[in-house]
Amino acid sequence: MAKKDILENLKETPPRAYNDHILVIDAMNMLIRSFSLLKAMNPDGTHIGGIVGFLRSLGYVTRIFDPTRVIVVWDGKGGSGNRKNINPEYKAHRATARITHWGLYDTKEQEMEALIGQLFRIQEYLECLPIVQVTMDKLEADDIIAYIATNTNKKVTIVSSDKDFLQLINKNVEVYAPVKKKTYTKDNVQEEIKVLPENYNIVKALLGDHSDGIRGVKGLGIKTIVSEWKSFCYDPGASLQDIFDHCETQMELDKPKKIFSKILHEWERVMNNFEIMDLHNTSLDEKEIETLKESIQTQVSKTQIGAFLQYLDNDNIEGITKNTVGWLDNFRGLIVK
Repeated sequence: MAKKDILENLKETPPRAYNDHILVIDAMNMLIRSFSLLKAMNPDGTHIGGIVGFLRSLGYVTRIFDPTRVIVVWDGKGGSGNRKNINPEYKAHRATARITHWGLYDTKEQEMEALIGQLFRIQEYLECLPIVQVTMDKLEADDIIAYIATNTNKKVTIVSSDKDFLQLINKNVEVYAPVKKKTYTKDNVQEEIKVLPENYNIVKALLGDHSDGIRGVKGLGIKTIVSEWKSFCYDPGASLQDIFDHCETQMELDKPKKIFSKILHEWERVMNNFEIMDLHNTSLDEKEIETLKESIQTQVSKTQIGAFLQYLDNDNIEGITKNTVGWLDNFRGLIVK
């Protein structure tokens, strides 16, 4: 559909009923998934999978969750620095690991150049929409998202395939996993992680996270944790100290299980893992908190339809979906203050 036809077909959409629902997007998670999986090319032969996939996904989750505010959160420059100071292995493998596996880019450098180019272009597209974009130097998106989720009484839906966010789930906070197309809530998340969400950070500290380069206690699995620390399944007040105390008690027995000595031997690593992976206590200082509050409360303008469509023309993208009008309408009902 031509730009003129789109403009003529777009009708004013009435604002949604205000429902205090915030949709928070883990932006790099969404971008990397789109960039790596979608082979979309424009007529010029340029890969545009990251742009098209991101925008499609953003439109989809905005439509199905019907929020009144959308916040897109990007990793800040040097955001992983604090965690790397604790564990130099944190995300170290990502410097050399390829994102795409279908032969379009000859080198990692070419791949990263294209990814960064599409990232900046997506940010320009998003400036045309009535949403908030947030990024802060020296902070990862995880820290910002966790602060938003734990410092509001409004309903929050986090969109990410990163399971670390499951620890934040409570009566007001849910997590939508795009790959599984499943929403995890207080009522169903335990089916996935086997323990209460409040205790999932402890479990992650013990098991580690291969995707982030964080090693756990070798030979330890979720079945053993649930068997030895049953309280993790029903007591939201469990702690790392409970793990340590139980291991020491078990070591006093005649024939203790080897896993208890392994945990104690790796205790410093477990503590470091917990500090890295715990999102309940993010290390934002007062200045960062104030800056973040200003960012997420900023006024947003109405959809800049003409500018958005011009970007599509410039990038030689014929359309995000078969119904560009419908896609744009997903955002035109957001609350504009």
